Amino acid sequence: MGTSNYLIIFMKILTIGTNGFLGSWVNKLLQKNVSNFEISEISGKEDCDLTEFSQINSYLKENSPDIVINCAAFVGGISYGYKYPVEMLSKNSLMAMNIYKASSENGIKKLINPISNCVYPAEFTTYKEENIFNGPPDKSVFNYALSKRLFIQLGQSYFDQYSFSSANVVLSNMYGPGDHFYAERSHALGAIIKKICDAKINNLNTVEIWGSGKPIREWLYIEDGAKSLIKSINIPDGHHLFNVGVEKGISIKELAEIIKLEVGWEGEFNYNQSKPDGVLEKKVNGTKGKEILQWEVSTELRTGISNTVDWYNKNYKKYE
Repeated sequence: MGTSNYLIIFMKILTIGTNGFLGSWVNKLLQKNVSNFEISEISGKEDCDLTEFSQINSYLKENSPDIVINCAAFVGGISYGYKYPVEMLSKNSLMAMNIYKASSENGIKKLINPISNCVYPAEFTTYKEENIFNGPPDKSVFNYALSKRLFIQLGQSYFDQYSFSSANVVLSNMYGPGDHFYAERSHALGAIIKKICDAKINNLNTVEIWGSGKPIREWLYIEDGAKSLIKSINIPDGHHLFNVGVEKGISIKELAEIIKLEVGWEGEFNYNQSKPDGVLEKKVNGTKGKEILQWEVSTELRTGISNTVDWYNKNYKKYE
């Protein structure tokens, strides 16, 4: 993977949210593969609180980046959304409004935002860009999804009124080394890896999995998700909304069995059906994203799971 895969002219790039899962990978790939970028980062709210306009406005004014890749979010799994509905909506919405306003007013050439696929209406099973506002999101992610829809509409509005360019890149559920493995913040794949690895380490015979195991999800390896954001630097000016995904779903039950094999654990699963399943099926149609980026994801699920299991087994003590 060489420099030519990314950009051929010098630019100053700011990545926001590098303490997070996706942001850390974006920053790592930029540092590793690109020699003609001047790279800066805002790791978290200790560096700059995006919910305070004055802070992000001052930062952009002083540092003058050309491109902003904004991976900051207040986010977690389904349980996190039920526990913090106000923060899910208000904090993420404030971030959206402040980052668009500050970027537009400080001469940023392009703002790039990853968007969760939970923004799509609950009634659809395969997500296409033209359907994104054609119904409400699922109640299990409603507040977070509304805040991410705001990013999308702000992108359109700022381009219409100020010719400010942005790319809102809708990503499948991501997983991989460095994921959130704390129970409250993890998504299904990361949570299952932690539970099964911990069960093997502690010689447990059963693992509880939330819900029925029937929901179908699509999983995007974190390195591919990060690459898609970096690739978005090169697309033309304008307001861009497109999906990036693998276009193939797998049930939670099948996923658990694959992880079980990769971990080498021989116990049994207990599916706790008193816990919510969330949306029963969701996959993204990535055709438009492939055309815009002239690139597609490449990491197979089994390879990605194997890499993630290896990483967790080397780092599990920090999640005890």
